[in-house]
Amino acid sequence: MSNLIQYIVQDDPEEELKKKQSQTLLSRELSSRQDTDKNYKFNSRHLLENDFSHLQSKPAPTARSYLSQALAKNMAKEGNKVSSALSPQPIGNDAASYKIAQNNKGNVVNDANALQRSNLSDDELIEMMYPIMKDHENAKQFPYYDTRWNITVGVGNNINNKKDFYNTKWTSNGMPASKQDLDNCLENLKKEKLKIQQERIQTKQDPNEHNYVADYFAKFCNIKINENTMHEMYVNHAREDLKNLRLLISNFDKLSLNKKFVLMDYMYNLGARRFSEKKFPNFIKGARTDNVDLMLKHAHRLGIDDKRNNWTINTLKKDIPTNK
Repeated sequence: MSNLIQYIVQDDPEEELKKKQSQTLLSRELSSRQDTDKNYKFNSRHLLENDFSHLQSKPAPTARSYLSQALAKNMAKEGNKVSSALSPQPIGNDAASYKIAQNNKGNVVNDANALQRSNLSDDELIEMMYPIMKDHENAKQFPYYDTRWNITVGVGNNINNKKDFYNTKWTSNGMPASKQDLDNCLENLKKEKLKIQQERIQTKQDPNEHNYVADYFAKFCNIKINENTMHEMYVNHAREDLKNLRLLISNFDKLSLNKKFVLMDYMYNLGARRFSEKKFPNFIKGARTDNVDLMLKHAHRLGIDDKRNNWTINTLKKDIPTNK
């Protein structure tokens, strides 16, 4: 290619013909690169639940090409109003590494280098876990009772405390909910709770718990939170979890991404009171000693659905050397 270009710039009687040939070659090369880029699809949730190797093998230019495609799609959808939240920004000090900045719904697309680093910022860790945690917690925009009769909303946020309930940013028919809306909701939920508890007592079941799905309680209230509030509540919860994790596991920041993700899920799900050394001695010892085998041996949480337990195991298994 370089020889061809050198030949073209010389005073040649067939200069015009050579230029056309060069342009044809360049056009074919660009077309080939575009075909390669079309096969590159990044999905942070998929990467969290599957092997990272296919992403790690992609060079930075391919990731930047993906960003261009994403921005182009957004331009086509929104016209000339491209949100600044979708502008490519460098991660850390690596000028060759890019991501699409987070929006307020936690939809973050990370670049090809991000998952190779274990020193992600707290914000990056939190955003990468958002779609996973929404799935694990069966996120809902309306208030409902969890199985232990705690009023819950969003990504598993406990708002059973009356102050927390009233301080939540509720809406009703697209407008800020009134105090009367909130009062009616609490009253309806309370009545239904008493009804179910009486039925359980009559059938000799424990009245301190229930087995109704969250969606059952949607009809008792006309209030809900929007997606922005759901994300905000999740972030506040997750930031507090990271503080508690560092108190419990002093080497947390030195662990692999997979172990960090699993530990964040444990703390979010169980809370600092239940996720303790007393109740999970071997699992926590495995984290403190960076021993993935010990963590795997004690990774099963009682009372947690198989899907979540399987995610934990599959995520930790990614830290096992392939030649082991």
